[in-house]
Amino acid sequence: MPTPNHLRLEDVDGVAVIDFVDSSLMFESGLVQSIGDELIAILTEQARHKLLIDFKNVQYVSSTMLAQLARLAKEVQKAKGQLKITGLGPVLKDTFRISHFESLFMIYDDRASALKAFRP
Repeated sequence: MPTPNHLRLEDVDGVAVIDFVDSSLMFESGLVQSIGDELIAILTEQARHKLLIDFKNVQYVSSTMLAQLARLAKEVQKAKGQLKITGLGPVLKDTFRISHFESLFMIYDDRASALKAFRP
């Protein structure tokens, strides 16, 4: 897999922790598509089935980005993996709530509690 341009990937005890790089506002369609493709590649090409996406550096996501996240959730489910989200600020929390995404994703207030939730 080529090096992701918009994501930073860190392995923490077998969990792929994903941060966004230079993507505080995710609405431009080309950027959103690239990020979605990079997220899917982490799951499929790197066979990373435990994913934690940290939104601490993100201020805004478009409905198109939410669609990319829903696509990722579907692929993670097919792979029998786990996907958790952390780092949502107040605006993103509202966005996820209004979009009913809090029922689609396991959302944690901080990285430590999310990582702990991956343990059996």
